[in-house]
Amino acid sequence: MLRIFSRVQLAYLCLFLCATALLFGYAALEVWPAEQCNSQGGWWDPQDRQCATPIPIERITGRKPHTPMVVTAPAKS
Repeated sequence: MLRIFSRVQLAYLCLFLCATALLFGYAALEVWPAEQCNSQGGWWDPQDRQCATPIPIERITGRKPHTPMVVTAPAKS
């Protein structure tokens, strides 16, 4: 009896389809969100899978941009 696909060919076809589905799923869940976040100017956190907005240091320290940091020398006794 002549069949179009043998068992080995069907196994290779199933393996190919599973690998393709896994690669597509990885891209949809990991790669595409990171690329979208980076294109919008955000920071991608792969551990939590979140897109964060960068905060300028001026908001935290209260200093104006390009202001040198004042360092005082310790007093000599």
